[in-house]
Amino acid sequence: MVTVKLKPMFQILEELKPYSKVFVVGCQLGSGRCRNGGLREAYKVAGYLELHGIKVVGVKSPGGTCILEKIDSPQKSLLREISEKADAVLSLACGAGTQLIAENVSIPVKTGVTTLFIGVERERRYFDEYCIACGDCVISDTGGICPVARCPKSLVNGPCGGAIAGKCEVDPSVPCIWFKISQRMEELGELDRLRESVPARDHSRSVYPRRLHLEERD
Repeated sequence: MVTVKLKPMFQILEELKPYSKVFVVGCQLGSGRCRNGGLREAYKVAGYLELHGIKVVGVKSPGGTCILEKIDSPQKSLLREISEKADAVLSLACGAGTQLIAENVSIPVKTGVTTLFIGVERERRYFDEYCIACGDCVISDTGGICPVARCPKSLVNGPCGGAIAGKCEVDPSVPCIWFKISQRMEELGELDRLRESVPARDHSRSVYPRRLHLEERD
């Protein structure tokens, strides 16, 4: 999931000082799941803003702020409600959801979170980066473990040689991901595959911005 981190309240307040009527929008997917931008956090931020003299005219947290149909359905358009009530939006959605709102309303949209990474969740407490959406996935060749996202140097041709006792030289508290990859490949009986030459990465696949077009299917 996309993980986000709530910005300090004083920063959020400073961004919104010029506006008198603010609509707070969260997201129940990534932002809500990591407890930094769901409905609960949206109401908490709204209360803080009200306490400091900013009128909050609405608080909503749809399940998927980055899906246009979720925020602009003919029956119940969140975008229309925002435009009618507010002179600014505070978005606690990820960068994608925030930008989708911004390109569909004619008032300023401010972000109350920092988008961090695509990660995995453990125990509703820990979120670890597992993917950077590079557009050239190699994990089929590395035991289902991504060295691009999980190696500080994004090495795809094996370890750098600086690891000590299976720990990363950049951060000794982090296991060398290539050590874990080799262990995994050995468990799978595919260790010899790591001796194969790896073709140069196709960086053209991560030229921004990218688009995925779903073809019509029967």
